[in-house]
Amino acid sequence: FVRRFIKRVLNTVNKFELWHTGDSFIVCVSGGPDSLCLLDVLTLLQKKQNFTFHIAHVNYHLRGKDSDLDEKLVKARAKNYSLPCTVLSQEKKLQDTSEEKLRDIRYIFFEKLRTKKNADHIVIAHNQDDQAETFLMRLLRGSGLSGLSAMRPKNGSIIRPLIEMSRSDILQYLKDRGITFREDKSNADPRYFRNKVRRELIPFLEEKFQPQTRKLLAETATLLGEDYAVLSDIPTKLPLKQEAFSVECSRRVLLKLPTALIHQEIRSLLRPFLDGKNPNKNLINELMKAIKSTKSKTQTLTFRGLKFIRNGDRVRLLNF
Repeated sequence: FVRRFIKRVLNTVNKFELWHTGDSFIVCVSGGPDSLCLLDVLTLLQKKQNFTFHIAHVNYHLRGKDSDLDEKLVKARAKNYSLPCTVLSQEKKLQDTSEEKLRDIRYIFFEKLRTKKNADHIVIAHNQDDQAETFLMRLLRGSGLSGLSAMRPKNGSIIRPLIEMSRSDILQYLKDRGITFREDKSNADPRYFRNKVRRELIPFLEEKFQPQTRKLLAETATLLGEDYAVLSDIPTKLPLKQEAFSVECSRRVLLKLPTALIHQEIRSLLRPFLDGKNPNKNLINELMKAIKSTKSKTQTLTFRGLKFIRNGDRVRLLNF
């Protein structure tokens, strides 16, 4: 099983061109099953693939003793594999402990470490189940093509070699390799939306409708990602007037584009002002409404430190 598993991982690597021989990685390890599986697979491939890697771990200190035990395990594994390990210890108490905020903290840390170590890639242990869950969550909350395309196997410096592997296969791999891991108790907390999707909705869909729900949802997300990549590369040739804290374009020229490309253009304009994140669907709809409005008076919207102004034919976005 282990040999087949590794072969499938390599198929993913080759299909999406995730890395090249001799590359260097920052490997993100939480102490859970997915990241410890990823770490072990990489150590087995290391000699043949001739790459180097550095382990990264984040301790948020949100789960008391459990957080410290996670860190202890990761450090022990790093020592066992004779690999360097850097830990971000979040000593300051966090006011915002949302999934999005915690994600921002660790990804900023990973990118800083990648730059410091001059590494080629940040390696994340997201798997097929994560992909399916993310797709369903975004679908239920309402999302456009960019959101539904979910997690790409390769996104800038981030790569996901386990993205086509199921969680059950990962657990089987760990069992066969005799690898122990830590379980985050919060993964069983029904208050979290992701946990409800994982523990209630997907099992229901698998039992009542489609036994291969996880696999099919993950594949759909991948296909939509490919479509979105093509759409993103279509040149709109929209003339922009850009300054330090603002960007401006013609409403008339913008409205000549197909609706999908207008949405794409709005996302592109907003993204730099939103720390690289995609704006949500409601914001896109509000902006579209203001852009399409036939009222002669100036249309103004404010959100998250930004101001949108539509004055005659001019559409302007300001950071104030």
